[in-house]
Amino acid sequence: MSVGSRPFLMLASLSLALASILCPSIALACKDRIYPTTFPAVELQAYEHVYVIRVDQLIYAASSGEGRYAKPFSFGGKVIRVIKGTKHAGDVIRGATSTGEEAHARCPISLESGKTYLLMLNGSGLTYTLPRYGSLYVASDRPEFKSYLSDLTKKSR
Repeated sequence: MSVGSRPFLMLASLSLALASILCPSIALACKDRIYPTTFPAVELQAYEHVYVIRVDQLIYAASSGEGRYAKPFSFGGKVIRVIKGTKHAGDVIRGATSTGEEAHARCPISLESGKTYLLMLNGSGLTYTLPRYGSLYVASDRPEFKSYLSDLTKKSR
């Protein structure tokens, strides 16, 4: 390494360190899930319930120790369509993001109130569990939504 490049590397390192202190969201980089062209059938095996749900309410966890963005949350909504599970279209459903999962640089799930999603859940009873990282959740405004529903309808027959 030449002597002339050392000051540049030191300045670049200092700039990155300063940016992560002043703007922590830059330092919290994560990878979004890659959406394949067809819905992978193997994904269904890991979940007891697969529904299209209109999310009506989001309640975020008060603790900020779980992350600076997309904190753990619970949600309430209405089942619009059943792919797999015991609920029926029109049923009210409550869910919450799981705890104890390791991120492995994956972005946490993030939902918006008033939007409709294809969600995969586990559990039963009053509150279903929504994986916080890695699930193939899809909003109805994404291009994959209709093709995934078509794929899932074929696979669930």
